[in-house]
Amino acid sequence: MARFAARPIALLVAAVLSSCVSSSDIDSLRSQITELQQQVLQMQTQGSSKQEVAALQAIIKEQADRLLRAEADMRVDLGNLSGQLGELHGQLEDTNYRLSQLSQQIAAASQDLKAVRSATAPSPVEPGAAAPPAPAPSQNPEVLYQSAYSDYLRGTYDLALLGFRQYLEAFPETDLADNAVYWTGECYYRQQRFADAIAEYDQVLKKWPRSDKTASALLKKGYAQIELGDRQHGIAQLEQVVRTFPSSDEANLARQKLQSLGVESRSRR
Repeated sequence: MARFAARPIALLVAAVLSSCVSSSDIDSLRSQITELQQQVLQMQTQGSSKQEVAALQAIIKEQADRLLRAEADMRVDLGNLSGQLGELHGQLEDTNYRLSQLSQQIAAASQDLKAVRSATAPSPVEPGAAAPPAPAPSQNPEVLYQSAYSDYLRGTYDLALLGFRQYLEAFPETDLADNAVYWTGECYYRQQRFADAIAEYDQVLKKWPRSDKTASALLKKGYAQIELGDRQHGIAQLEQVVRTFPSSDEANLARQKLQSLGVESRSRR
């Protein structure tokens, strides 16, 4: 009988002494205990001595205790793993947030660079044509626009507003008029005057629907509406950005904002 029980007992001891408890170890322990219990029944049927039966029952009890300890260890391991996964999830969310902020900063810097290039680009002159006389500094549209834009970059928004208004009053039909209206809206947005900002963005969208500021105006209008508590219309504006300008920086920012609001962009459904 000792030889009969030696193999399952050895397997049980090896499983219990393993440094890493797995579900397969637990299943093996349960299977071996069941086999030992069957051996007890067989010994009782064959009339084995009480001492042999008692010895085997003691072994079963010992292995059952080890099984319980192994299951407890596994629960502890699973609890630790769950905690580590929770910590990693938190770190991932923090990383995603930082990436979102960086993406917004990059997009804003890209818009600023476009505006600077537009403001400083020289007007083409036909070959052989005489260069037009330079206007007085106070009436130079590029100088006036660039001065207002520089005030915006420095964060002196009241001065920037004044400069952009002067530009629009003096040069309402220039190529940079749409930009001046957009940056007026941005000044208001930075001052948290969101209703005023929306009015300026609407001007861009209605008067210059094909402007290079259209996507930005749509995006920032959506942001401003959300800031004012008009979540429904704000989300609609962001979804329009994604539909109309799917490959733009503004569309990426709109998707990120929608995700932060718990809204899946329809273009991805």
